[in-house]
Amino acid sequence: MTPYDKREGKIWYNNELVNWDNVKLHVLSHGLHYASCVFEGLRVYDGEIFKLEEHTQRLFHSAKRMDIKIPYSEEEINQATKKIVSVQNVQNGYIRPFVWRGSEMMAVSAQKTKIHVAITTWEWGTYFDPKLKNEGIKLNISKWRRPAPNTIPWDTKASGLYMICTLSKHEAERDGYTDSLMLDHEGNIAEATGANIFF
Repeated sequence: MTPYDKREGKIWYNNELVNWDNVKLHVLSHGLHYASCVFEGLRVYDGEIFKLEEHTQRLFHSAKRMDIKIPYSEEEINQATKKIVSVQNVQNGYIRPFVWRGSEMMAVSAQKTKIHVAITTWEWGTYFDPKLKNEGIKLNISKWRRPAPNTIPWDTKASGLYMICTLSKHEAERDGYTDSLMLDHEGNIAEATGANIFF
């Protein structure tokens, strides 16, 4: 598989289409050190973006909860998303818009950091191996719990919330499972590490 930093095409980056391998992020970006980054994950089916407006609304909600003001309107982000999907000619794939604080300040306080926005997309099949659709997936139960609502902005799609998902997924795969079932702070079923659960 081609590493994600070696792919071809364009990325929408701060309102410009930049060559995939020319997009740069400084190592002292606040988003990297302090998890001041929010994102979305959208799907494209047969060239159509699934629930674009709802995902963009959630991106803006997450940013507001993280005290980040996105320097574009929701409509501008929607149009930019459609544009990059068209430029990349993605028919069945994934879209990742994300917003993060830049490198102007290196401290917990970050009011003077520049807010960056990027949108990238690529062809990508189903999240789990397609043969598992009929066989089902094996889940362990993670030792990590989703945080309580009074400990973190739990209703955001923020990078810091995924640290325990990575730990849980790695442990599950090491032990022969497909994924890990995450419980909430009260012991109720919450989600898998990167997928929702519906009853």
